[in-house]
Amino acid sequence: MTSHKPNFLWPTNVNYLSTKGFWEGLRGRQLLARKCHRCGEMFFPPRSHCPQCLGHDLEWVELSGKGTLYSWTEVNIASPEFDTPFLLGLVDLSQGIGRIAAKIVGAEAHQLRIGMPVKITYADVGKDFSLYCITIEQ
Repeated sequence: MTSHKPNFLWPTNVNYLSTKGFWEGLRGRQLLARKCHRCGEMFFPPRSHCPQCLGHDLEWVELSGKGTLYSWTEVNIASPEFDTPFLLGLVDLSQGIGRIAAKIVGAEAHQLRIGMPVKITYADVGKDFSLYCITIEQ
């Protein structure tokens, strides 16, 4: 039986100037971070100013989409928008600039190990809207 649930919560910042490029990048199968022209700091998640020097002269840079599994859990109780159970992971990005949380797809709990290599993949979840997911690096 196919579920009609969206299995995601609609982000509130899709149309913000500071994050619009990030969401457009996901549609283009790119995981993007910000880089400050003033001090060179690269950071994720995207925001309107540099967390290091508070500069606003920022550019988008593509991340490799690779990382290591920091932690994970199996979610059995969630808001009504989600089918349960599902796996939720935390990933340290290989660039060392942040940790992301996302749904783990294409794997079962017994296959997961802390510290294992993972990569970001993409899922089209709406008209012109994509999200990132975590998969085991093969």
